[in-house]
Amino acid sequence: MVLRTLLENNLSQNRALTAEHGLSFMVETARAKILFDCSAGSAARKNAGKMNVSLADVDYVVLSHSHYDHAGGYPDMAAHGVRAPLITGPRFFEEKYARDGGKYVYLGCGFGEEFLTENGIERRICEGCETLEKGCHVVGGFKRFYEFEKAPARFVRQTSEGMIADDFPDEVCLVIESGKGLVMVVGCSHPGILNMIRSVRERFGQPVYAVFGGSHLVEADEERLLETMKILKDMGIALAGFNHCTGDTAQSRLAESCGGVVYSHLKVGDCIFLP
Repeated sequence: MVLRTLLENNLSQNRALTAEHGLSFMVETARAKILFDCSAGSAARKNAGKMNVSLADVDYVVLSHSHYDHAGGYPDMAAHGVRAPLITGPRFFEEKYARDGGKYVYLGCGFGEEFLTENGIERRICEGCETLEKGCHVVGGFKRFYEFEKAPARFVRQTSEGMIADDFPDEVCLVIESGKGLVMVVGCSHPGILNMIRSVRERFGQPVYAVFGGSHLVEADEERLLETMKILKDMGIALAGFNHCTGDTAQSRLAESCGGVVYSHLKVGDCIFLP
């Protein structure tokens, strides 16, 4: 398996690339090439070209959830030839907002189902587990095991019943089976990174070997951060590469305190190669 960071908030050593607030990975397995998240605009696509990563032969596109910084760049990808089947969670097209005092800030993806229809793009909805290829799955419907892992109250979504708190029913992740255990690729982990890991572990009956992507610890207080690090260690994860919404404080703490976990901050241009 090869994971390439096409886009995240920070640049690594290749200064020819572009960073922006968002996330996009290219994940290649022995059987499939998967574009996981598309960030907010055209930067992920342009970085792919500078990294010699072809988008023409993508087999699947997975959007972790419909916030703009993960899904907003999808129309640009489609306009430049990415027409592979699109996998999302349910209720993906309910509009996303953040409550800010007496106003709401639009955070949605910027396109609707009609865009897919007009462009002849197949959409698959992952209700629990959608198998892409043997040993490669999209997983959603995460159980809530840890009460302290709550999405910020400011996140809301617009439904037929009005504006409600967003519990992120659309959030999905990528799960790849390996000889050493499960490999997870996550977007923002709004249901809680620990909830997601434990849900995946229980669904497949296997340990999680590695986790890559956004952990949304940027807004975690000291107590939650310490508890999260302790449980991550107890879960026996060997490799962790968090980025995007993890936050500088959490990045520093994780790098210093992960014990036996091999930890890295995956920046733009950083890659992971697993046997």
